[in-house]
Amino acid sequence: PQRAVPAGQDTTAADTLHQGQAVDTSAARRLGLPSAPSRSFPQQDSVIQSMLARKGFHATRYAADTLTLFADTHEIVMDGHSLVEREGSTLEADSVRFFQAECRLQAAGSPALFDKGTVLVGEGMRYNTCERRGIVAHALTSFTQSGVQWFLRGQLNVDSASTRIYAGGSSITSSDLPMPDYHFAAGKIKWVSNPIMVARPAVLYVRDVPVLWLPFIFQDMRQGRRSGLLVPNFGISDIVRPNRSYQRHVTNIGYYFALNDYMDLRASLDWYSKTSLQVNGELRYKWLDRFVQGNVAVSRLYEFGQNGSPGSRSLHLVLNHSQAFNMHTHLTANVNFATSARVLERNSVDPTLATATLSSAANFNKQFGWGTVTVGGTRNQDLSSGVVSQTLPAVTLSPLPVNIGSHITWSPTFSMSSTEQLNQKGSVLPLPPVRDSIRLDSLRYNTRNTSVQIGTPIRIGSWNWSNSVSIQDQQNGQRQTITVPDPNNPGDSLTRFYDETFQTGVDWTTGIGLPVLFASTWRLAPSIGIANATSGPFLLRNQFTGGRFVSQGKRLSFGAGISPTLFGFFPGFGPLLRIRHAISPTVSWRYSPPASVPADYARAARLRTTTSPAVNTISFGLSQVFEAKLKPPPGDTAAAQNPRKVKLLSIQTSGLSYDFEQAKEPGRTGWTTQSITNTFTSDLLPGFTLTTVHNLWAGAAGSDTAKFSPFLSSVSTRFSLRGSTLAQLLSLFTGHPMAAARAAPESSATQPGQPGAEPEVPPPAATGLGRTDEIASRSAGGGQGLNMSFTYNDQRVRPPTGATPTLNPAALPQGNRTLGVTMSFSPSHNWQVSWNTQYDFTTGQFGQHILRLTRDLRRWRATFDFLKSPNGNFAFNFNIVLLDESDIKFRYDQQTVTNR
Repeated sequence: PQRAVPAGQDTTAADTLHQGQAVDTSAARRLGLPSAPSRSFPQQDSVIQSMLARKGFHATRYAADTLTLFADTHEIVMDGHSLVEREGSTLEADSVRFFQAECRLQAAGSPALFDKGTVLVGEGMRYNTCERRGIVAHALTSFTQSGVQWFLRGQLNVDSASTRIYAGGSSITSSDLPMPDYHFAAGKIKWVSNPIMVARPAVLYVRDVPVLWLPFIFQDMRQGRRSGLLVPNFGISDIVRPNRSYQRHVTNIGYYFALNDYMDLRASLDWYSKTSLQVNGELRYKWLDRFVQGNVAVSRLYEFGQNGSPGSRSLHLVLNHSQAFNMHTHLTANVNFATSARVLERNSVDPTLATATLSSAANFNKQFGWGTVTVGGTRNQDLSSGVVSQTLPAVTLSPLPVNIGSHITWSPTFSMSSTEQLNQKGSVLPLPPVRDSIRLDSLRYNTRNTSVQIGTPIRIGSWNWSNSVSIQDQQNGQRQTITVPDPNNPGDSLTRFYDETFQTGVDWTTGIGLPVLFASTWRLAPSIGIANATSGPFLLRNQFTGGRFVSQGKRLSFGAGISPTLFGFFPGFGPLLRIRHAISPTVSWRYSPPASVPADYARAARLRTTTSPAVNTISFGLSQVFEAKLKPPPGDTAAAQNPRKVKLLSIQTSGLSYDFEQAKEPGRTGWTTQSITNTFTSDLLPGFTLTTVHNLWAGAAGSDTAKFSPFLSSVSTRFSLRGSTLAQLLSLFTGHPMAAARAAPESSATQPGQPGAEPEVPPPAATGLGRTDEIASRSAGGGQGLNMSFTYNDQRVRPPTGATPTLNPAALPQGNRTLGVTMSFSPSHNWQVSWNTQYDFTTGQFGQHILRLTRDLRRWRATFDFLKSPNGNFAFNFNIVLLDESDIKFRYDQQTVTNR
């Protein structure tokens, strides 16, 4: 039967539940939830269709094995597979009784309500259709919050208009197993207008074991951005201190303002007992249609002094801005500034922050029809030393090449930059040592270097005519001593002290690059140019010229260079089809005749003579590459035509220079190169690079007292190892396909964001003292196998020879050896381990540690972090977070700031 009721009169409980997504079939089967009614209504005849088509009525459909209508009491009783449908909501039960006069509806016998994808089952339902209030006993239902489906069990009570929903003796979980992995049990739960939920008291159960009790839970169920209080970060140890040495701290105390659709503001406070107080503010903005986004963050750090005295302060400013005005105009700015780098470094437990620099950069790029203009600047603030390096401004003009006819091309360029080094620490005082000990300057100084480069090269056919003008203006605020000849006594000298020095140089260079001869073999490249008579700029002014410019002369310069490539071929072995050895030597020669130097320029440049000797130098360099072709698989014609190549070894050797004119001077030799560098790379080991530096001479290069004694002064290498590295090498040299097949699953391990991957957990909120959660999450290892990377640096100093120096031996430069290791692996399916450390062999101490252990607990993820910074600060963190709702977490955080 079907019944037409005037519009506005409600007769079912269709509005008792907030809408949600339908539970999937597999989850419903595990939980015992029906996915659809077990029966359906019979096919509609013409009478029913005409009744349903009447306007101004709501149709209610009934179906049951037995239906009894009591006209005098206005009561309907349905027994056996009862089914009631109204406005898209369907109620199924063994028996349903509807008392129209009393506005009561009762369902018994495993009632199930299907409402717009939501399923609600229980042991009994009672609903008042007039007041729109109802009770569901032993209910089980699901709802969606933040994209996660939650399951609720308990006694449900819905008030009028469904603005408030009550639940008693209930449990909530996101696990769809009959025996859930976890659940929250609450005595009383209340939803206010659906978006706000309050529960008290609440107990967290893992399986059936209670692990956490909370007096109440308040949760805003609304989605999207909205203003409200931030959730403070603190642990049980901050309430009940485990020992007297534990320092309490509470972070993220503040408020969030959703200003509008484009901007929001966050203000917070971080408090660390007996250590510091930090006030934070951040404004974020983003206009998609205007291509503007960025944020401005300001934090003020107050250190607590001893005995209640005020401590140091530091203001930290971070600005990130990106804007595209149009297709040809862009602006980017990243500013990171701190008024006291030492305060920031002293209170940080972030190993990367304690040894890094605060870097800022701004860049404006504009493309015109004739070229590109770039204006920008950079600023770096070293946290350990406080030295500031900045380049501001930096201007570059790159006009498009100008074609003058078909064989002449003019390519002008312009660049200007000003680089400053601020707050540098003073070096050795320019005074005689006292009691054989050096005296250090207590003052800090600044240096500046402004450079202007103008280039106007012209290509005429295969000839290249280079022209460039450069201007260098330098200023040095460091106190210096300079020895000059005594004008009254040529055989004697004077020592002058300068509080600061300056120098301005203007130089012009030109030359003609001749066409390359024997391009297919020797590649001989001759050149002719005009060079300065001596080293230094063409025009010069400094403190020795009284601020006026002096000039030197010019002389011709001739040069030539050859760079052939010689090949040697060797037969292959195993999977190697053939091996090729490529040798590329480079030889360059430069000659300039002798020239005279004006006396005033020689005085300004502090030259010993007014005659510039001839220049006759030759340089040698070498590059070697061993490559191999791999044998193609049988039957692979494409690989046979284009075999795969592997770089077995590459050796790059820096150049050696010999000066023939210097060799003619008494007490001198022709060698001018002090050290030689070799760089080794290979494709056999992922990321492998080995660099060695040899100091060739025991003494100064070019002196006849220096002995040829190669000394290994520097070794640095880095490489990576994976669980598949050995298998790949075996596959390479044996050609066995199983080795590569075993390595394939590891390299194709499921990554977060791919189908089948576990949901990625957002990093917990920063703690204020170094953002330990954020850096720990950056260092967390992934993958199933072993991943390791090594970085080794060994800096050595040649032992002194000859007489014992009078300075303090502790002041002599010392060598240093460090080893950096980054490792990650999964000892089991649910465990992940990552470790990043730095060990100093010279001091015998570890410089830093970042250790993370991660345990996957199905719906939960637990992490343990240990961080140790080079400044001595360290932190212990334990965090367990619910993957389905990252705001539900337990956190233990202990940070110790020792460097005071």
